[in-house]
Amino acid sequence: MEKDNNKTSFRETIEVLKIKIIDIYIIRKFLGTFFFSLVAILTIAVVFDFAEKVDNFMQNHAPVKAIIVNYYFNFIPYFATLFSPLFVFIAVIFFTSKMAINTDGSSRSLTAE
Repeated sequence: MEKDNNKTSFRETIEVLKIKIIDIYIIRKFLGTFFFSLVAILTIAVVFDFAEKVDNFMQNHAPVKAIIVNYYFNFIPYFATLFSPLFVFIAVIFFTSKMAINTDGSSRSLTAE
């Protein structure tokens, strides 16, 4: 069996793009923090929205499937795109402060003595 020439490995892609290990580390940390803040804030938003609208859902006898599929499957992407600049800002602040704390630890041990 011959290897497909159209498929490139991850390592080859990195070599072509000239991405260094530190770049991959920073991108991974940023994306992890971004998606964590996205999920956390959207979960809080859905819980508060549901708590505010549960009476309306009950009064109108809305089926659970309609609430989840028709309302919240549209609510979540709308708020994710609406607040994405906020999520980027939060992710940058959190991951840079976390990286600064990790690098600052070695200098603290030298100054503490």
